[in-house]
Amino acid sequence: MPQLQLHFREYGQGDKVLVILHGVLGASQNWQRVAKVLGENYRVLVVDQRNHGSSPHTPAHTIDDLREDLFAFFEQHGLEQAFVLGHSMGGIAAMEFAFHYPERLRGLMIEDIAPRAYRSTSVDIIAALAQLDLRRLTARQQAEEELRSTIPNAVVRQFVLTNLVRSASGEWQWRMNISALATYQHELAHYEAPRHARYTGETLFLGGARSEFHIDQHHDLILQHFPNSHLEMIPNAGHWLHFEVWEVFVAHVRNFLEHGLRGLVHS
Repeated sequence: MPQLQLHFREYGQGDKVLVILHGVLGASQNWQRVAKVLGENYRVLVVDQRNHGSSPHTPAHTIDDLREDLFAFFEQHGLEQAFVLGHSMGGIAAMEFAFHYPERLRGLMIEDIAPRAYRSTSVDIIAALAQLDLRRLTARQQAEEELRSTIPNAVVRQFVLTNLVRSASGEWQWRMNISALATYQHELAHYEAPRHARYTGETLFLGGARSEFHIDQHHDLILQHFPNSHLEMIPNAGHWLHFEVWEVFVAHVRNFLEHGLRGLVHS
């Protein structure tokens, strides 16, 4: 099967390259603020993963697909080594990449997900989006009103609606492939790192103290698979640290890029 050409946004330049992978229903555009700041010192490549943003839609959306998409991205853009930062679904892809291609990493950062199975919080959201009749929409505000009952959290509702765009003919459409995401949500949610999988390179886990993912409760499991890692829980943050406490988040990322685990910034 031919390799996908993933869409990406590039910021800055420098000897250190950081590749960023967003979470489910996200896109590279959601990382612009963080990427612009990090781009002052580093070359930052923010990828639209398959079935998201401006990247191709495909019927399949397996974890293996996401891992191999990242490997192909490295190959296509001549990246011998780079740092990788992954959030949620992107974190799963990044962990799998680390297990299979450790020699391509200068360091790994995982945002608010552990290598264990979760009850997917995206299933209900994707189902709600799939039920929205886009043909009847006349304005984005109408979509928000119709989703209030099925997606009551205003922040989440506004976040997912960044994926609602007009086509060239003026019709409303979703940028992400809802059908594929709905089909593969179970696999993504039930991901568990293979029992003997290890990545011994430096790894920084960043968790939100208010996140429902509670990655601090799984620190022993994290150390089993990432023995050379550190877990930092950030106060007053939920699952989207790079949005909710972006300045603190950037400080941690910058210090890891500069100094590895020796340069940790504590909130």
